[in-house]
Amino acid sequence: MNKRLKGLLVAVLAAFALPAAAHHSFAIYDMTQNIEFDGVVETLKMRNPHMAMTLTVTNPDGMKKTINFVEGAPANMLVRMGLNPADVAVGKPIKAIGAPRKDDPNAYFLKAIILPDGRKIVSVGN
Repeated sequence: MNKRLKGLLVAVLAAFALPAAAHHSFAIYDMTQNIEFDGVVETLKMRNPHMAMTLTVTNPDGMKKTINFVEGAPANMLVRMGLNPADVAVGKPIKAIGAPRKDDPNAYFLKAIILPDGRKIVSVGN
Protein backbone atom coordinates (compact mmCIF):
# COMPACT_ATOMS: atom_id res chain seq x y z
CA MET A 1 0.00 0.00 0.00
CA ASN A 2 1.48 3.35 -0.97
CA LYS A 3 2.02 6.23 1.44
CA ARG A 4 -0.79 8.39 0.04
CA LEU A 5 -3.37 5.61 0.33
CA LYS A 6 -2.28 4.87 3.90
CA GLY A 7 -2.65 8.54 4.80
CA LEU A 8 -6.14 8.65 3.31
CA LEU A 9 -7.14 5.49 5.20
CA VAL A 10 -5.90 6.95 8.50
CA ALA A 11 -7.83 10.20 7.86
CA VAL A 12 -11.07 8.33 7.10
CA LEU A 13 -10.75 6.13 10.21
CA ALA A 14 -10.02 9.16 12.39
CA ALA A 15 -13.08 10.96 11.03
CA PHE A 16 -15.30 8.09 12.19
CA ALA A 17 -13.52 7.54 15.52
CA LEU A 18 -13.69 11.13 16.81
CA PRO A 19 -17.50 11.51 16.78
CA ALA A 20 -17.87 8.11 18.46
CA ALA A 21 -15.47 9.10 21.25
CA ALA A 22 -17.18 12.44 21.75
CA HIS A 23 -20.63 10.83 21.81
CA HIS A 24 -19.71 8.67 24.80
CA SER A 25 -18.30 11.51 26.86
CA PHE A 26 -20.04 12.88 29.96
CA ALA A 27 -18.47 16.30 29.33
CA ILE A 28 -21.79 17.87 28.33
CA TYR A 29 -23.33 17.00 31.72
CA ASP A 30 -22.57 18.37 35.18
CA MET A 31 -21.89 14.94 36.67
CA THR A 32 -21.10 16.49 40.07
CA GLN A 33 -24.82 17.10 40.56
CA ASN A 34 -27.31 14.48 41.75
CA ILE A 35 -30.76 15.99 41.32
CA GLU A 36 -33.60 13.78 42.58
CA PHE A 37 -37.05 13.68 41.06
CA ASP A 38 -40.10 11.76 42.30
CA GLY A 39 -42.56 11.22 39.52
CA VAL A 40 -44.41 8.98 37.11
CA VAL A 41 -42.87 7.60 33.93
CA GLU A 42 -44.42 9.45 30.98
CA THR A 43 -42.35 8.01 28.12
CA LEU A 44 -39.73 5.28 27.97
CA LYS A 45 -37.28 4.22 25.28
CA MET A 46 -35.42 1.11 26.43
CA ARG A 47 -32.84 0.94 23.67
CA ASN A 48 -29.17 0.85 22.93
CA PRO A 49 -26.84 2.68 22.90
CA HIS A 50 -28.73 4.73 25.56
CA MET A 51 -32.12 4.52 27.18
CA ALA A 52 -34.21 7.67 27.49
CA MET A 53 -37.36 8.61 29.39
CA THR A 54 -39.49 11.47 30.57
CA LEU A 55 -40.89 11.74 34.07
CA THR A 56 -43.90 13.78 35.14
CA VAL A 57 -43.32 15.40 38.53
CA THR A 58 -45.72 17.44 40.62
CA ASN A 59 -44.28 20.64 42.12
CA PRO A 60 -45.23 21.69 45.66
CA ASP A 61 -47.71 24.18 44.17
CA GLY A 62 -49.51 21.33 42.38
CA MET A 63 -48.24 22.22 38.90
CA LYS A 64 -46.96 19.33 36.81
CA LYS A 65 -43.62 19.43 35.03
CA THR A 66 -41.93 17.06 32.58
CA ILE A 67 -38.33 16.08 33.30
CA ASN A 68 -36.45 14.94 30.21
CA PHE A 69 -33.80 12.29 30.72
CA VAL A 70 -32.34 12.47 27.22
CA GLU A 71 -29.70 9.86 27.91
CA GLY A 72 -28.95 7.04 30.33
CA ALA A 73 -27.08 3.77 30.40
CA PRO A 74 -27.66 1.25 27.61
CA ALA A 75 -30.85 -0.78 28.06
CA ASN A 76 -29.00 -4.10 28.01
CA MET A 77 -26.69 -2.93 30.81
CA LEU A 78 -29.64 -1.82 32.96
CA VAL A 79 -31.37 -5.16 32.48
CA ARG A 80 -28.18 -7.00 33.47
CA MET A 81 -28.12 -4.84 36.61
CA GLY A 82 -31.59 -6.09 37.53
CA LEU A 83 -33.95 -3.56 36.00
CA ASN A 84 -37.03 -5.18 34.49
CA PRO A 85 -38.47 -2.86 31.81
CA ALA A 86 -41.90 -3.42 33.41
CA ASP A 87 -40.56 -1.66 36.54
CA VAL A 88 -40.23 1.58 34.58
CA ALA A 89 -43.18 1.19 32.23
CA VAL A 90 -45.29 4.22 31.37
CA GLY A 91 -47.45 5.12 34.37
CA LYS A 92 -45.11 3.64 37.00
CA PRO A 93 -43.99 5.83 39.93
CA ILE A 94 -40.21 6.01 40.43
CA LYS A 95 -37.49 8.23 41.80
CA ALA A 96 -34.82 9.24 39.30
CA ILE A 97 -31.45 10.88 39.90
CA GLY A 98 -30.01 12.98 37.12
CA ALA A 99 -27.16 15.22 36.10
CA PRO A 100 -28.19 18.31 34.09
CA ARG A 101 -26.72 19.14 30.71
CA LYS A 102 -24.44 22.15 30.87
CA ASP A 103 -25.97 23.67 27.73
CA ASP A 104 -29.61 22.80 28.55
CA PRO A 105 -30.63 22.69 32.23
CA ASN A 106 -33.94 21.05 31.21
CA ALA A 107 -32.21 17.90 29.92
CA TYR A 108 -30.60 15.29 32.16
CA PHE A 109 -28.39 12.22 32.12
CA LEU A 110 -30.13 9.46 34.09
CA LYS A 111 -27.64 8.40 36.76
CA ALA A 112 -29.89 6.15 38.87
CA ILE A 113 -33.42 4.83 39.31
CA ILE A 114 -34.93 4.03 42.69
CA LEU A 115 -37.99 1.79 42.48
CA PRO A 116 -40.90 1.87 44.95
CA ASP A 117 -39.66 -1.38 46.55
CA GLY A 118 -36.35 0.35 47.40
CA ARG A 119 -34.18 -1.27 44.72
CA LYS A 120 -31.64 1.18 43.32
CA ILE A 121 -30.30 0.72 39.82
CA VAL A 122 -27.19 2.85 39.38
CA SER A 123 -25.83 3.50 35.93
CA VAL A 124 -23.19 6.10 36.80
CA GLY A 125 -21.61 7.49 39.95
CA ASN A 126 -24.21 7.10 42.71
